Amino acid sequence: MSEANGMLQGIRVIDCGTWVAAPAAATVLGDFGADVIKIEAPPGGDTYRWCAQFVPGFPRCNDNYSWQLTARNKRSIVLDIKHPDGYAALLRLVATADVFLSNFPPAVLEKLRIRYQDLREHNPRLVYGQLSGYGEQGPQANLAAYDRTGWWARSGMMDRMRYRDHPPAGGILGWGDHASAMSLFGAVMMGLYRRERSGLGGKVSTSLLANGIWANGIPLQARLSGAEVGLETPRPEMDNALAVAYETRDGHWFYPWLFDEERDWVRFVIALGLRELVEDPRFVETTERRANARALIAAIAATVQREDWSHWCVLLPDQGIDLISVNTLDDVIRDPQVIANAGIVPLEGVPGSATHTVNSPVFVEGETKRSAGRAPELGQHTLEVLAEVGYDSERIARMKAAGVLG
Repeated sequence: MSEANGMLQGIRVIDCGTWVAAPAAATVLGDFGADVIKIEAPPGGDTYRWCAQFVPGFPRCNDNYSWQLTARNKRSIVLDIKHPDGYAALLRLVATADVFLSNFPPAVLEKLRIRYQDLREHNPRLVYGQLSGYGEQGPQANLAAYDRTGWWARSGMMDRMRYRDHPPAGGILGWGDHASAMSLFGAVMMGLYRRERSGLGGKVSTSLLANGIWANGIPLQARLSGAEVGLETPRPEMDNALAVAYETRDGHWFYPWLFDEERDWVRFVIALGLRELVEDPRFVETTERRANARALIAAIAATVQREDWSHWCVLLPDQGIDLISVNTLDDVIRDPQVIANAGIVPLEGVPGSATHTVNSPVFVEGETKRSAGRAPELGQHTLEVLAEVGYDSERIARMKAAGVLG
């Protein structure tokens, strides 16, 4: 199928979410050709448009990079759905849509009359995707959540990723949002598949908390099974010197991957030029290496720091030792493996400093994704979209005068 069409050509998605998690699911649908219409409230639209300029923790630059990443290839319509005329226009759009996405809490959905039960009578084939913070049941169903709260902190991951006697780690921007968006994307595709078989739409849902629990699944299952699950161990105190990261002379970190320790141990230390450790009674057996891990870590670290990354990244693989670069952001952008697998793709027709953007992580053989184009200006497509659902210029003018369109 050609790029101009896309495998989801003809699928209309109403993105009635804010910030990242649900809108990012719409982004992936758009990458495969869906027509994504972003509903934004007047006067300023989705506040995520401006977060890179004012939200603490977001890196600052002249490009509106966070909005561009999540809103690429979408069409923006400003619509006050609290106003009767705005709500009526939304229902017209819903009648033409295949998918409706939201991440408002249940009480807000009810107040705005955009719950699944409110919309399905206007379109029985609608696939309604809901991404909540903490799930739609229970005492905190209406509590607002962000990825750092619902996905990272509440799931137990924030506590796990810290050393003893240290405070919890802060997390990464959008970490849980993007992971949860992929769950919603998958749920929507299941809803569309079921519609193909039954002819009817339906509601699909997930939450930041559910995705955080799933991401933290192995430690949680260990605890459910009665295991004691400790916190992270500081590097000098780890009991396996072959499973820690090491820093090279030029400040690059790498992680040796010795899956078969008994086979790879001797090969690894010989490649490092530490042949004498092979016969050192402190390190001959696995149990001794564990007991003397601190001394072994120090010996390996001192040796690794005598050479640059360019030396070790050639020498060790040549000796059959797998090692993984602990990439910086700049390393990721230049990583030939990332480039070869389209993890970073060109931007087309987008002003600013960036010439490339982050790709969505799903690929379908024989299908070419839509090129990453410009994110819409606020309300850029309002007139166009309303005309598509039967609004003439006179009616649009009245709505604009009433403030419905911003």
